[in-house]
Amino acid sequence: MSSQPDHSDAPVIPQPPMTRDALREAVKRLDLSRIAEFDRDLGEAFDRAVQTASTTPMRLFLEKWATVVAIERHPGRFHAMREAERVTGDPRATEEEFRAAQQTIARILREASAETGAAG
Repeated sequence: MSSQPDHSDAPVIPQPPMTRDALREAVKRLDLSRIAEFDRDLGEAFDRAVQTASTTPMRLFLEKWATVVAIERHPGRFHAMREAERVTGDPRATEEEFRAAQQTIARILREASAETGAAG
């Protein structure tokens, strides 16, 4: 048995529908500490929607959190994203490491977006 953490890419929960309640439940299951951020984003999106008389802020909120869930429900994807973000913020990273990390982030975001159904 390995002492290495399991970073398999099997999803720990199914991808939920892109609805406020389903995404909130998924966030609760994946990372309870992010519920306050989810609720704050929801309130801000609602306020912007009212102020602009547009549903766009609510759609963007749903797309953002569906993407967060699509990333975090796959442990391997989640850890790859965190590592790539760490590298892009590391001033000691080489140009090659930085570019590879950017490519990893772009790939993960494409994959997650495709899973959510929000990909164009």
